[in-house]
Amino acid sequence: MQLHIKPVWIDDDGLMQVRVSVDGNERQSWGEAYCYPEAVSEFGQALIDFPSSISDEVKLELGSMDPTYADYLLVRAFVYDGAGHCAIEFRAESRGDAITSSSVRFAVPTEAASLNEMGRRIMAWSLSPTEPFAFEGAGQ
Repeated sequence: MQLHIKPVWIDDDGLMQVRVSVDGNERQSWGEAYCYPEAVSEFGQALIDFPSSISDEVKLELGSMDPTYADYLLVRAFVYDGAGHCAIEFRAESRGDAITSSSVRFAVPTEAASLNEMGRRIMAWSLSPTEPFAFEGAGQ
């Protein structure tokens, strides 16, 4: 499982346009959205102690599912069975006309320890998110 976060553009107030990609389970895709570094930092912090139960989930959710918004991006860590196995779900939607719109959704199995380490690295990166972030963890 690989996660990449690339800052495409950063405004004077810290607002970032980011390109997020997930690769694994024989699938790979990316999406773009806007956020402040705090949103990414909160996601990383929540991953450090994930999972706290078999119903636990952690989300980085940017944009909106509202069709009036241009983009929606979701990276969700979740437990998918009673044995505590974990996965990352990736979902991205870009709205536009028949030529520019796209939609993708898939999940990649991984290990809780990989998600915890990814959280620690995201936290460190989010302190100065000017360079691309890359993480490769256990999983398909």
